[in-house]
Amino acid sequence: MPVFLDVEYLQGWCLFVVLSDGTTGVLELTPWRAEPLFAAIDTERRCARVFINDRHQLAWPGGFVLAAHEVYHLIKPVDERTAFAEPH
Repeated sequence: MPVFLDVEYLQGWCLFVVLSDGTTGVLELTPWRAEPLFAAIDTERRCARVFINDRHQLAWPGGFVLAAHEVYHLIKPVDERTAFAEPH
């Protein structure tokens, strides 16, 4: 199973992720907001504090982590140029 190599906060509850198998895409975390472990990430500002830990998982201050195999099916493939395109 691939692991996370890079993550960038986009907006709202969306992250741009890069995985070790070459997948790049947008991960929408809205479905996870109802999970009890996600309760500490109750604002978009806290969501933006995401980082990749030493096990190549998405992690947030406070201890919440997501492994790639848990959310791989939720990643919507998108080219990086599209994800970060400036609005016209």
